[in-house]
Amino acid sequence: MASHDFIINGDHTAARATIAAALRAEGYALNALPNGTTIVAARGSKAATLWIGALAGKNFHVSFAVDYAQDAQGRLIARLNRDMTAGALKGGAIGAAKTKTAFEETANALQAALASTGTLAASVANP
Repeated sequence: MASHDFIINGDHTAARATIAAALRAEGYALNALPNGTTIVAARGSKAATLWIGALAGKNFHVSFAVDYAQDAQGRLIARLNRDMTAGALKGGAIGAAKTKTAFEETANALQAALASTGTLAASVANP
């Protein structure tokens, strides 16, 4: 599973709101998990993706999790997670490539949004 970590200085609530806004701007619907430390961002049509796989085009379903934690310095860590197996199951090699591209675009959007607030301390890709 690939991931991308964003290390954020400042107010955690404001940073979470920035991340949520950036995900919504990318077309994702958000669902907070009961654990309070994870949100799932999803876009596209599950039905279309299951029926026609990678040929679903803009309706190709992708979902990513954002897990929140705090480091020893009290900074917020937001980890964007991608499961390549799910993309491959939905559309084979093309589906895996579409999922990878969507993940990279989403990571770039989060990085830009956090950088624009001046709170991004570091951005680390974990292939």
